[in-house]
Amino acid sequence: MIKQLLLVLSWTCLLSLSTGASAVSLNSAERAFIEENPSVTIAMMVEHPPFTIEDEGSGVGFEHDLLDLVGEKAGLDFEKRFGVWGESLRRFRRGEVDMISSISYREDRTPFTLYTEPYYRIPVFVFVRDDFGGYAGIEDLAGRKVGIIRDIFYDGDLEDAGEMELVRFDTYQGMIRALVLGEIDALVQNLSNINQIIKRRAYTNVRIAGELELPGVSGEDLRFGITPDKPELRSIVQKAMDDITPAEWEALTQRWLDVRNKGDEPTPDLTAEERAYLRDKGRIDICIDPNWMPFERFDENGDHEGISADYFALFEKVLSVDFRPVHAETWTESVNHLKAGRCDLLSLAMRTPERETYLDFTDSYIRTPLVVATQSDVAFVTGLEDLAGRRIAIPALYAFAELLREDYPELELIEVTDIDAGLEMVRRGEVFGYIGTLATIGYKLQTEYAGDLRITGDTGLSWNMGVAVREGQPVLHGIMQKAVNSITDEQRRTINDKWISVRYEQRMDYTLLWVVTAVFALLMAIGLAVYLKQAGLKRQLEAAYREAERLAVTDKLTGVYNRHRLDQVLEEETRRAHRYGEGFGVLILDIDHFKQINDRFGHRSGDTVLREFTDVLRRTCRQTDVLGRWGGEEFLVISAHADRTTLHAFAERLRASVEAQAFSDVERVTTSVGASLFRAGDTSDTLIKRADDALYEAKRLGRNTVVIR
Repeated sequence: MIKQLLLVLSWTCLLSLSTGASAVSLNSAERAFIEENPSVTIAMMVEHPPFTIEDEGSGVGFEHDLLDLVGEKAGLDFEKRFGVWGESLRRFRRGEVDMISSISYREDRTPFTLYTEPYYRIPVFVFVRDDFGGYAGIEDLAGRKVGIIRDIFYDGDLEDAGEMELVRFDTYQGMIRALVLGEIDALVQNLSNINQIIKRRAYTNVRIAGELELPGVSGEDLRFGITPDKPELRSIVQKAMDDITPAEWEALTQRWLDVRNKGDEPTPDLTAEERAYLRDKGRIDICIDPNWMPFERFDENGDHEGISADYFALFEKVLSVDFRPVHAETWTESVNHLKAGRCDLLSLAMRTPERETYLDFTDSYIRTPLVVATQSDVAFVTGLEDLAGRRIAIPALYAFAELLREDYPELELIEVTDIDAGLEMVRRGEVFGYIGTLATIGYKLQTEYAGDLRITGDTGLSWNMGVAVREGQPVLHGIMQKAVNSITDEQRRTINDKWISVRYEQRMDYTLLWVVTAVFALLMAIGLAVYLKQAGLKRQLEAAYREAERLAVTDKLTGVYNRHRLDQVLEEETRRAHRYGEGFGVLILDIDHFKQINDRFGHRSGDTVLREFTDVLRRTCRQTDVLGRWGGEEFLVISAHADRTTLHAFAERLRASVEAQAFSDVERVTTSVGASLFRAGDTSDTLIKRADDALYEAKRLGRNTVVIR
């Protein structure tokens, strides 16, 4: 039986008999350490919800509040250094920081780690998609692609456990997205991290298969790690943790870990004008999408249900006003009702330039990815550019329809009344695919289209949705913004638990059922054999098609993207940057004196250098970076969300990694790097031109250097 699904609190170090928040008692060596080191550096993950999440250079989460308590009691100040887990662990191991958070005990880490006692214990689970099939244990992962976080403490145990193919990721978001889209078959991680992302991103096709059961791996025991040359720091931190009172612990867990209800929630602070508006208004008429589950719809009784309905129930409570949904048959009809003044607001809508001419938007309170659904025999779609020239169904007047028409004019978009009409056209072969939110498509595929259709691609876009108030009602807009601001993290989790929460598959004793099934299976054996043969041929064809698609965008020698695919990504990133103001950078890397390598060692050795050079870049790049061969000995890296400082640091990291690498056939290889950041008005050509000019400047300066323009 799978162990009961509980987060087990570690009280070993936290339940102290002391009360109050007075400073801990320190010995002379510990006091001297604090005098000499009032600030200590700590490596923390950029994304490890709910324990730590980077927030504009600082951070929020359980561990940050815990560090505040430790700092207050011990008189320490913590300087936080954020990175993905593998980067944080390497930084700590090299002694570049004094501490690390979220580290689990492993004997092989003791040479470079002094551990505190655990501050939290949590079981580790295997997560799969709904179509995975049965899971009885680790043996069912044999032959499957299994995602894990790079350098996670049970990496080696999984390597030894079976014949699975481990796929390592730097971020939880990248790993679970790969599972959702079928790039991996399963992932292994603790419940808190994955469930937070499932709810935040509205993923609906993921479930828990079972708890990870490996010898020596009983779950994650989260601790602080301290470098061995600072034993005084370890004892100071441990004393401060021991001094945390039950009341302080309760407040910490209530905020981040849902141990119990919090009681009364804050209400919006309305002005006298806003209170008078609500009193005079009596009720507020709202328009919704009548067929958009799990977000919203009218049920068989004509009642508003779904995620938005639960949020508006909260708004009714905190504002003391009635919201009345105005009946409509389609989303288009709802939008027309609003334009005609028959309702005051849209319950859930995304901001677009055209809509801003007649609507005022609150901040978003729901965010979900946009994906592509096709017939089940279609290979995976790698991006919107793969849909060029194909007929794609979209609901009329949806926000992303407006955005796609402007950004991707090569798409042949077919407007439909709602998701059912669009998916029916896909099923009948009248259109190639349907673009919609992952939550709504996933809901429909589970309930009505199982086996016929599937999600085959990610558009790379997300839908950020808030309340949209009809223009000319600034008071109502202000009220709704305050209502959205009043939503607490616990309320969000409660609503998401109801509609989107990860599902847990329990095991039961089906002995009698299996006896009956076995008899039936004997009667079906011949038919099943024929079916399996046909299914095998189908899988072979799908595999061949996917391989052909991969080869079309892949450099044969190095296995990374080719020039054609890089051009596509550059155009897409440039369009996105122009539209949304999201900066990015490019780096062109050239292997120094590569002709001399070919002349001296031969072209076969030159090819080996190119492959090993690519491996170095691949290991150093982040999950979000796009790497490809630009031509010859030149490589291109497209780095999302970069500024000048981070881009230069990244380029230096690439350069240094190449210089430090021991290549097989040559003594030493170095690289020159030219980098450039996107600027307003740039095209992909002007951006590449600046990076190319920077590369030539790096060569002029003596090679093995970085120049950014």
